[in-house]
Amino acid sequence: MYVQLNCAIVDADAANRQELAAFLSNSGVHTAAQFGEVAQLGTILGRPNAPLLIIINLDPDPRQMLQRISQLPRQYPQTHFFLMSQVLDPQLLMEAMHIGVREFIPLPISPEKFAAAIDRSANAVGMGKRARVIHVVPTIGGCGSTTVACNVAASLALQAKTVLIDLDLIRGGVASAFDVRPRYTIADVMDAAEKADPTLLSNALAIHKSSGTAILARPDLPEDTQRVTAAGLQRLLTMLGRMFDYVVLDSVMSVDPLYAAAIAAADMNVIVAQLNIPSTKNAERFVGALRRRGIEGSKIRLVINRYVKKGSDIEPEEVERVMGLKLAWTIPNDFKNAITAINLGEPVVIRAPKSEIATSLVGLTATLTGKEVVSSANVRAA
Repeated sequence: MYVQLNCAIVDADAANRQELAAFLSNSGVHTAAQFGEVAQLGTILGRPNAPLLIIINLDPDPRQMLQRISQLPRQYPQTHFFLMSQVLDPQLLMEAMHIGVREFIPLPISPEKFAAAIDRSANAVGMGKRARVIHVVPTIGGCGSTTVACNVAASLALQAKTVLIDLDLIRGGVASAFDVRPRYTIADVMDAAEKADPTLLSNALAIHKSSGTAILARPDLPEDTQRVTAAGLQRLLTMLGRMFDYVVLDSVMSVDPLYAAAIAAADMNVIVAQLNIPSTKNAERFVGALRRRGIEGSKIRLVINRYVKKGSDIEPEEVERVMGLKLAWTIPNDFKNAITAINLGEPVVIRAPKSEIATSLVGLTATLTGKEVVSSANVRAA
């Protein structure tokens, strides 16, 4: 099971507990327990799987509550205690810090400051937001963007924790490309993302044995795509961002709210095109849309798939001139190896790691991450 950032809430007001749990969910934190009394913390503290965070509302009597919990931070030094109160008494703050409280959160909560406090604690134990999000977008059907996304994810997974999400909700073929049969899909974890349920999320991820890629598949039923929302995707990406090193999204060309959320979350938007007029025209339109949405050029990469040196409808230099964007990478046309890998349900970087197309896809992965990527051929040789 993948590790998730957990917490427990102590607040006499049940409505406050629910509201805080919802806020924590949006920050990628799972609320493992909610209590009305501080004495109930004894049921979870000290266990091997005890929550990392304990968030306690000191009100309505901050000094009395502080006295009641004064021994806990020293008794459980690995646990991060956050205290909240409407009372901003300097003496109260000093006493809280003296007993080992990590953070004091003034009420009402400032979302930005509270989120920053959570990140500080997560970073302290190596569970900070760290995933790099790579968003792969096709310009026309059949341009090979799913092949690119799957092989980039598989290349990354050989040396880092990587999850691949199928955001082509109707036609997506990620599960087939890895020959896996997931029990659950992205539609099933929308509720899990809202509740920050790490168990269901972990169970929903199918694992490709050869590469170690974690896969979240598209919905089985087309009507279930309506359960996938922009807000749910944002929560999901926040949770996965704490659990993985890389999140790869196999997407579609759209600026609808769901895909706008993916675009905004991405560290790199990879636009996959071919050197023909329909594909490059769509690439130009979409890059223009990204620029109008304020996406920096450093977060846009144009990749040409099925590249041949002679016989293309358009020259690469012409595409660069029209779009005002340098080509990030060209992937050679190797239909035989590519289609064999697709039909057998194994990425080409795993099945034929020494082929020209696999070498190129590993090189693309390195350019997208800024790090050297080890090919599966080297991994197997080692």
